[in-house]
Amino acid sequence: MKKLLVLSFVAIAAIVIVTKSVSSANKVYNSGFVNQSDSFYCKAADFSKQDVSASEEKELLYMREEEKMAHDVYSMMYDKWGLRPFSNIMGAEERHMAAIKSMIDKYALTDPTKDVKTGAFTNTEIKKLYAGLLEQGNISELDALKAGAEIEEVDIKDLIQAIKDTDNNDIKFVYNNLLNASGNHLRAFMRNIERRGGIYIPKHLDKKTFEEILND
Repeated sequence: MKKLLVLSFVAIAAIVIVTKSVSSANKVYNSGFVNQSDSFYCKAADFSKQDVSASEEKELLYMREEEKMAHDVYSMMYDKWGLRPFSNIMGAEERHMAAIKSMIDKYALTDPTKDVKTGAFTNTEIKKLYAGLLEQGNISELDALKAGAEIEEVDIKDLIQAIKDTDNNDIKFVYNNLLNASGNHLRAFMRNIERRGGIYIPKHLDKKTFEEILND
């Protein structure tokens, strides 16, 4: 009897420990500081303000719309094909948009996506890219996944350049986090393309950079 009671107390204690651990993990996850799904970690507000040049402002506004373009395409593709990668990455793009928005707000810039509906953009280059990728994605599931890979490839190329163009620690911090996440997204799309027997050839990154990202 005593042995049974001891075993019962041990089992209860183990359950309590596990429950507390899960609760603690959820607190960290839900705090907004860490998102385990795409390794997105952004505390750019911890950095001091620095002067923002005209080129830095232009790139921030461009990246805000580019992240929105990715979100809007993935939203449309998920509605059409119901593929999980689009749903998962669409949620990540919302966080990426919010990260750029935090910099826009910090430096009192005008948000180009404010009150703008799905598929609407102020930048003509992004508008054209959106239309072309949406047209491609509507052809088939495989074409939709390839459109997703191209979006991430474009995003990576632009983020690499934006990181080079800024000396602001907070902006650079945000861009680097977005770059890491975009690498994850590109790998996810490539896995799904290859599972369907498809081939994707990079259009915006050189072959070496593209392969380094896939093998990361």
